[in-house]
Amino acid sequence: MAPLSGILAAMVTPLTYDQKISFERTDRLLDHLLTEAIAGIFILGTNGEAYVLNEEEKLAFTAHVIGYVHGRTKILVGTGLNGTAETVRFSQKVALMHPDAITLVAPSFVAPSQQELIDHFAAVIQAVDVPVLLYNMPAKTGINIEPSSMKQLSKYKNLIGIKDSSGEWDNFDGYLKNRPNRPFSVIMGSDGRILESLQHGGDAAIASTANLLTANNVALYQAFVNADIDAAKKYQDHIEPLRTVLHKATSPVSLKTALNIAGITVGPTRLPAKMPTKEDSLYRETQNVISAYQQQGIV
Repeated sequence: MAPLSGILAAMVTPLTYDQKISFERTDRLLDHLLTEAIAGIFILGTNGEAYVLNEEEKLAFTAHVIGYVHGRTKILVGTGLNGTAETVRFSQKVALMHPDAITLVAPSFVAPSQQELIDHFAAVIQAVDVPVLLYNMPAKTGINIEPSSMKQLSKYKNLIGIKDSSGEWDNFDGYLKNRPNRPFSVIMGSDGRILESLQHGGDAAIASTANLLTANNVALYQAFVNADIDAAKKYQDHIEPLRTVLHKATSPVSLKTALNIAGITVGPTRLPAKMPTKEDSLYRETQNVISAYQQQGIV
């Protein structure tokens, strides 16, 4: 059985309008996510704005989420940083809080070789006693985690899988082909390809749209498991209107706008990413998407 399967939410980090983390709004968002059979919650990722939070904030947020969820679903925590030593130190601090896994993205701007990348990840994996998930996001990091690199790293038993947000099927299928002969999850990170990834043999999806479309995305996975592909396609199609607006602004501006409009108040993005005003076309377009979802009973 795969260590991670089903739909996991790539959770946003709720803020107050003076740019501080809102633990009250975090609890309400967690309540929303936990009403469905969500397989897990990934915090401090791309949509969690980890790159603009300081270490103190990250540790406080992690402790709060793990404490509030209290084992009701799996919690994955992004701990990837640019330097190996700092990634090891931060990962060890998070590991002391006993998350279900930490998630390691490749260093940004460094543009390491594949061997340097392997050595970087290996140092972190060996330094912690919790499960580790690799996170491939070449559009943001500037480097792809090659399937052959994942294969070499899979000798470490606490490496439990990889999330692929490359959008390249050769890459995703390469991970499937090179995964070890033990429980190991290959996870889709592109929301528009959840169903297709499951059909390719993937195990799960870590989806930003699951912040809002929690029930829909969980239903997609369940329909696939039940071999009801027509229903699964319907649920997959429901994701597209939200994805359309998500790509029209800096991440996660549109997603937080959609959640706020839907009544799941998560506040603003952290600057420099700016939220639209009610007069902006993005706001109006997002409002139309939410209204259509509500009329169809999707949210």
